[in-house]
Amino acid sequence: MIRSYNHKGFVLEVAIEANYRLVPSPGTVRYLAVVTISRSGRPVTAFSPLCVGSTRYSSFTSAEDALMSAHTAARIFVDEWVQAAS
Repeated sequence: MIRSYNHKGFVLEVAIEANYRLVPSPGTVRYLAVVTISRSGRPVTAFSPLCVGSTRYSSFTSAEDALMSAHTAARIFVDEWVQAAS
């Protein structure tokens, strides 16, 4: 699953991947979020691509949780980067 969001002139692309190697118990699927932040179609090399994981298992239990957490993290990265550049 891939979603794109616009935020302060940047495009935040969030890709969700199922990961069977981060499984805490057999038969459980975990999800990993990979974020690419771009501007004018070119990745911003200061922080792109990013892998975002939850603090407990370094992965998420649902694709929706991975998607929303990665989107929030990407917005925070952009906000802080824009503020530091000002």
